This record gives sequence, C-alpha cells and structure tokens, in this order.
Amino acid sequence: MKKVILFLIVFSLTLFAQWKKIEEIQYPYIYSALFSGDDIYVGGDSLYISRDRGLSWNSVCPTNQPIEITALYKIENVLFLGTYGEGVFLSSDNGENWVQFNSGLGIFANYAKKFISSGDTIFYGTDGGGVYFYKLNTDSWQAYNENLPDNIAWSTNDIVISGNNILLSAGASGFYYIRPKGSSAWIEKRLVSPTGGYTTPNTFLPFNEIVFTGSRAGIFRSYDNGDNFEYVGINALPLNVVSFVDQGNRVYAGLTRANDFFVWYSDDDGSTWNPLYHEFHYLRKLFIYDNKIWAATNDGLYYTELSPSYIEPDLTVNKFTLEQNYPNPFNPGTRISWQSAVSSWLTIKLYDIMGREVETIVNGYYEAGSHSTLYIVNSSLPSGIYYYRLKADNITLTKKMVLLK
Repeated sequence: MKKVILFLIVFSLTLFAQWKKIEEIQYPYIYSALFSGDDIYVGGDSLYISRDRGLSWNSVCPTNQPIEITALYKIENVLFLGTYGEGVFLSSDNGENWVQFNSGLGIFANYAKKFISSGDTIFYGTDGGGVYFYKLNTDSWQAYNENLPDNIAWSTNDIVISGNNILLSAGASGFYYIRPKGSSAWIEKRLVSPTGGYTTPNTFLPFNEIVFTGSRAGIFRSYDNGDNFEYVGINALPLNVVSFVDQGNRVYAGLTRANDFFVWYSDDDGSTWNPLYHEFHYLRKLFIYDNKIWAATNDGLYYTELSPSYIEPDLTVNKFTLEQNYPNPFNPGTRISWQSAVSSWLTIKLYDIMGREVETIVNGYYEAGSHSTLYIVNSSLPSGIYYYRLKADNITLTKKMVLLK
C-alpha cells in the first residue's frame, strides 16, 4: 500500500516533468558537469563531451585508463579537470588534449572535489589535502590551509565565494570555515541545528545578497556572507539538502529523504519552499542550462525542460482567491488561506484522489477580507494526494495537497 501511495505522490510531483536520460553516457555515476556555450562536459569514468548542447556525445580520458572525474571548471579558455586519485589536468583546446598539473600539490590533494575562482586565482578544494590556490600563468599550486585542522577540515564538502569571503565546508561535526580575501588564515565556524547540536553543511549557494547552505537538518540562510546562518527549513519533512542551483529569482534545492529524492523551489529568498519534481535515483548535483534543469545522479545524467507549466498559478475567479496550503506536503497540520472582496457563506471540503468527499474543513459565513484555518488531519487518514475545494455562491476553486506520514 505504501508503494502505491508513494507512486501517486511521485506522479503528482512529476506531472509536468518529463525526465530524459542521456543514454550515450552509459557509466552510471555522474560526479561533475560543466556547461560552456554550446559545449557540455560531464565527468564520470572519463570525460563525456557534447558540442551541440547535448544532441551527440563522445568521450576522452586524460589518463591511460578510466578514472573518476570529480571536478570541472573553465577560466580564460583553460579547462581544469580534477580526478579522484590522479590530481589535476589542464586543457587549452576544449578538452581534446590534456596535461597533468600537480606541481605543488600534496599527496592527498590528488583527490579533487571542486574548483572556484576569483579574478586570476583558482581555488581547489580536495578530499583529504585541504585547499590550494593557483594564479594563472604561474608554475605551481600553493597550499591555502592556514588554521585548518588536518584531522577535520581537509576533506572538502563545498567551497564558494560570497562577497569578500571564501566559505569552506569540510569534514563533519558542523564545522565550516570562512576566509576573508587577503586574510592570513581560516576562521572556524559551526552550523547550529534547529533541534540542538550541530549540523554539517553539504553545499552552499551565493544568491544575490544571500548565502544558502543545506545539511541533514534542512536549509539555512545568511545575510552576512556566511558569518551567521538562520534556519529557514522545509517544515513539512525531514530532508537532507545535497545541492542548490538558481535561475533568475528562483532557487532550487535538491533534497533526499530516505530513498526518495526531490527538487523543491523558492521564489521568496528561501522563506517558503514548494515541491517541484521527484528524482528517482541518487541525486548528486543540480545544474541549470539551456532552459533545462539537469540532475547528476548515480544512475546517469538526466534533464527536464523548465517552463511556466510547473508553477501552479494562484487561482482567482471573480471575488475569491484560494491559496496553496502550507506546508505541503504536510503531517499532521497545514494552513489553508483564502481572500474575498465580499462577505459570503462558503465551504471548504476535502476530497481524495478518486473525488470522494472526505470531510468538511470550513462551513460558515465570512466577512470580506483575508482568512485562514489550520487543518489538522484525522489520524486515520492515510498518506496520499487530496484536494480541498472552496465553494461560495457560484464559485468553485480547487487546490491539491499531499499528506505524507
């Protein structure tokens, strides 16, 4: 029964999402991706390249045998490729030929996690060797690990630049680190969980004047370039945040819950979040390119078109507006709101996915204005998709909600 309910929920969330897999990439584990003009570079057991926005693909390998390609970056027509075990390779001809470039790296810095840049400086986060930097047109990498404890912080989760700060999430136990540009050492911070204790950032996203971070405790937001974070969460479910990406004023979050993987979005700087897509395989990273959202997973590379159809519009008919319930999905309670320009008798009733009436949520006379009610679900009601319907005079408005126990 639970599998049937889960299928219905998944179907609901993916009603407008037709996920397509890049079948030419047969290696299942996708570790990294880079989008540049018409070119797409994808890291798996070799480097997969498309020169025509994903229509056709070929592969190259910078080593003599397959190797995991875990980081990709491009600056001034130079491609940086990070591997898991062989360090860094450079290409100046869009990936056709490669030169190994490990000068200055320690032995554990051969395990790449991520590249970022500021001006002509490349920063390189590793899995076990800490952080290094390289200035373009110089001869070697230089260590950038001052005040990073090697037993905790030398394994990078994520590294980004926000304002004047470099932010590094590394190790575990809630630690992350800030290094203002030009400073001599990293400053240690810890992310406080809303339930007590500490929670380790998995990923960061600088977005306008905000920095988002995500962990097993949910989503956090900073207005001071990462010095302090506040919990903004997704209150409906306990979700582990593994990836962020943005387009325009919208932020997308890639989330996991048990064996389920979701994409949620926010249009209000992270104050509220809504479910958008369901991803059926282990999600590693999200990307936006060519009006598509791309998902790097443990079962290949997928994409789906971005279009206004996935945004459920506010339904306004004549004098009434019925809002989307929040939170959604929910358990056990959710708030339903509506507005009216005139006084009227109205009802709001709940229906199951088959259209059968379940119960009456609202039944009464309401003055003109804004109203809301907190709906607490009957404990006997099973998980699944439901619809709540407002009726007033000759007006009928319907919204969908998801109960997930």
